[in-house]
Amino acid sequence: MKRKNYKVRVKLIFETAMNHEQTSMEKAKADVDRVLTNYLKGKKMNVLNLFNEPPHIIYKVEKINEEL
Repeated sequence: MKRKNYKVRVKLIFETAMNHEQTSMEKAKADVDRVLTNYLKGKKMNVLNLFNEPPHIIYKVEKINEEL
């Protein structure tokens, strides 16, 4: 039986709640975004430590066209 190649797309959705004090909602969102972005840039950081719940995983399987 011949093996076929498939492309699998995986999307992870993490949700959590954080309390943050700031003068406006936009500034609070920018602060949290900056902290998360800087944290995720660290190669050895574990993203699962930031969230209380495991991620919700969505996946889609697509066949790769083998036309040459």
